[in-house]
Amino acid sequence: GSQSEFSDYNFEGSGMSVLLDILAYNTYYNSYYLNMVANEAFLDTAQIRQNILSQAKLINYVPTSPHAAEAMINVRVTPTASENQTLDTITLDKYTRLLGADIEGTSYPFVTINSNTAHKSGSSFYFPNVWIKQGEVITQQFAMSSNNKTARFEIPSANVDTKTLTITVQESASNSYTEEFLHSSDITTATANSRIYFLEENENLNYTLQFGDGVLGYRPKDGNIIIATYVDTQGSMGNDVSKFNFVEPVGDIYTGNVRVTTVSSSRTGSDKEDIDRVRLRAPQYYTAQNRCVTVRDYETILVKEYQNIDAVSIWGGEDNDPPVYGKVYISIKTKGFYTL
Repeated sequence: GSQSEFSDYNFEGSGMSVLLDILAYNTYYNSYYLNMVANEAFLDTAQIRQNILSQAKLINYVPTSPHAAEAMINVRVTPTASENQTLDTITLDKYTRLLGADIEGTSYPFVTINSNTAHKSGSSFYFPNVWIKQGEVITQQFAMSSNNKTARFEIPSANVDTKTLTITVQESASNSYTEEFLHSSDITTATANSRIYFLEENENLNYTLQFGDGVLGYRPKDGNIIIATYVDTQGSMGNDVSKFNFVEPVGDIYTGNVRVTTVSSSRTGSDKEDIDRVRLRAPQYYTAQNRCVTVRDYETILVKEYQNIDAVSIWGGEDNDPPVYGKVYISIKTKGFYTL
């Protein structure tokens, strides 16, 4: 009231009013932005998968990958007149490709997951109880060089069934000697010569191989070739497939009379662990520290390792009726009446 500078000033139409509005909007947007940033910094409140992965990584939790559906089939091969009749033994090679169809007629690729050998009986070869997985086998090669300081390699797929991932390191392009490296999630057992690799889901939602640094795990040498072979799967979509046909020759020879009988339709296929389950399980997994002491530890590790568990109840022998000390009892309900 004592100042006369703004007497009779038209505030509503002034530039000052516009500036005040801008400042108010800016303050509001900043507060909203900072609130979102704060939420994404914590595992409990984060909504973006990349941020949840980053928080889970700090407590050594790698979300479970998709799991390829599995089926069991019997295969009978009867050579036709135009095919080789003289062989007494043939081998159904690992990763021989099939095509499976569900009840709606949708087709899915499958592969055999083991090598199977059959002897001729009468006029045919019989392969009983052959396990197959849903997906396509893909092989990626990476060159190790001095420019790769971190020894990290990205597998360009978000649909890797990491249970099927095999890593071998070839000496060089001119030397075919190879060594297999095994997956590890525990650095306490790693030495400078341990042939191991670590695995994580990166910001692109793909999987990254991380090799050792020469102290915690062996670091591949410059010129080595990293070979990654895995099944790229469609997860739960591959369940309940019951009709199968080979799209590759059995034993690299026979295509004419190959009969496939389904023993069990495809099952146990599952998708990549979603963010809600990561948010729930990661702290529990960290608490368990890879050992089973409490009831919650058993539950956490079982559910992590077996994705087709729907519910689990665990109790110590001291709570049993009658008490049986020194034992742990586990009762499991699986998804879709599947077995573990």
